Amino acid sequence: MTTAVRQVELLAKQRPRQARAKRTYDAILTSASELLVEVGIERISTNLIAERAGVTVPALYRYFPNKYAVIHALGTRLMQKQNAAFATWLTGFLERENASEVLYHGHVVLRLIYDVIRNEPAGIEIFNALRAMAPLRELRLVSRREAADGLANFMSEVARVPRDETLTMHSRMTVDLACGVVEMAIEDNQLDPDVVMREGARMLQEYWRPYIRL
Repeated sequence: MTTAVRQVELLAKQRPRQARAKRTYDAILTSASELLVEVGIERISTNLIAERAGVTVPALYRYFPNKYAVIHALGTRLMQKQNAAFATWLTGFLERENASEVLYHGHVVLRLIYDVIRNEPAGIEIFNALRAMAPLRELRLVSRREAADGLANFMSEVARVPRDETLTMHSRMTVDLACGVVEMAIEDNQLDPDVVMREGARMLQEYWRPYIRL
């Protein structure tokens, strides 16, 4: 028996153009992030968001069709910040033309991504929502594909290896494993995040060792 997956509209209906509309849009996102912290994923609703933002529910619906779309917008912003931080860090190694140096400094970028999440308002709650809410999981996958594509291109250029299926899979596995390390550091407050990052980076070094001389 096949179970149909209910499609949920996730994209904002329109982006604000005028200053007043932008303030309303931003107030909705700010209110949603506050409520994610206060009431959690399950209890947040468009009614609560609209009330906190000081707008009517119909006004909220001019921009977002449902609560998932609001959280999707928050998640998109967080994923973009993560990927931008990763891309900027990676670009810094291009001129050095040393792929192994990237891997030796893997703990730095793991900590960087960790800090992006921790420093974003409601970052941890948004991060958890993208994992817990089925309609939002694709956003995480898109972000990881983008990061893996950037890593594969970098490794191909710097290590002078072909951009083939093996490199593509190595890069995607690296991104997903790195995300798992960051998740571990975020979720378990009994662990020292820096220790987790360094152990995770060492694991990734070993993963790449047969492929690139370290």
